[in-house]
Amino acid sequence: MISCREIVHLPSLNKLRLVAGEAGLDRVVRWVHFIDLPDVIPWVQGGELLIITGIGLQGDAAKLKEVVRGSIRKKLAGLIVNVGRYIKEVPPDVVALADKAGFPIFELPWEVKLIDVTQEICSHIIMKQTEERSLNDFLEQLLFRPLADSEVLIERAAFYGYDLAKPHQVAIIRPHQLREFLQTQREKDEKALVALKVRFERIVREALERRGRKMISMLWLDDMHLLMPHPEKDTQSRQNVALLAEIIERLASEIPGLFVSAALGGTFECLQEARNSYLQANKALRFSERKKVSPPIYLYEQLGIYKLLFEVEADKLAAYHQEVIEPLNEYDKKHHMAMAECLTVYFEENCNAAKTAKRLFLHRNTLDYRLKKIEEITERSLNDPYDRLTLQLGTLIARQLEGDAISPQVSD
Repeated sequence: MISCREIVHLPSLNKLRLVAGEAGLDRVVRWVHFIDLPDVIPWVQGGELLIITGIGLQGDAAKLKEVVRGSIRKKLAGLIVNVGRYIKEVPPDVVALADKAGFPIFELPWEVKLIDVTQEICSHIIMKQTEERSLNDFLEQLLFRPLADSEVLIERAAFYGYDLAKPHQVAIIRPHQLREFLQTQREKDEKALVALKVRFERIVREALERRGRKMISMLWLDDMHLLMPHPEKDTQSRQNVALLAEIIERLASEIPGLFVSAALGGTFECLQEARNSYLQANKALRFSERKKVSPPIYLYEQLGIYKLLFEVEADKLAAYHQEVIEPLNEYDKKHHMAMAECLTVYFEENCNAAKTAKRLFLHRNTLDYRLKKIEEITERSLNDPYDRLTLQLGTLIARQLEGDAISPQVSD
């Protein structure tokens, strides 16, 4: 995708002058339209860069203002006004309207040939689309398929200006519960879902362009995948975390109500390790999904004990769970209680009985009874450090097994 900011640097547009809407220069240009009808709005869909000479407006400034209003409403990328013969200049009230909406308006001298302008913009768009398809295929091969020849991929990336000989890490930006979100917006059909994904992708790419960060990215299913360069001295990935935080903040601003989280896999220098970084980012997202209150960004390297649990075979985790936690589940089923949940909340509240009782809406004496009953059922003491660690690890594994049962799995 290209933005209005890129357009001004094309050779045939060196006489183009921005007169309004500078804040919107990162709007994505999906195509260019040259239309000179009195009412152009029914003929556009959104994302186009519109070119007009004003012949259809008969020099009427009020009609130009209506064109700008309609363009803003239809979410066009911007407007180029061919000034000189029919429109001498963009009127101040139109400039004010566009500035308020962050809608770019350009003036192009009459003597510039519009056929050259439209040809160059369209050619540039096609070239960028071809590049994006090639890079999407590249990233799919790198993350999802067996890697045959890394040198070929490095050369292929270098052709588009990406240096993959340096350290990188994989980031995943995930919007949660898209269909449920659309229902809150009173949208339910598949077309609305596709439109939301396109909008999500556009906002992420615009944020990258705004920061001047050149990196390979693609939308895969619902998630945006980024191949982020990792500065060698940035041991905590602070720069990449800051960029992800900025992207999430922008998504929250432009799509209010949509919950988005992100995760960073480990750093790699060899392309053969790229898939491992991708799997780590996925595991970090799985970890975030089972947190009651989740920060928006997770780093695999900071998952602590979960890094170990993610590497243990599922059958071994299940056996541990069967030994430690399953007796509580059996008791709960038989007596219609919630001992397993009580134990989990107790550990989540750092073994603070007062906070646990408040969270579970229990009297303190009732909680004390349940904790003693848990010790009796499991035959482990909450006062013994080893027993307490055994039980807490059991609750963590229970959460992991529960999350694995409802989350899509990514095979190693």
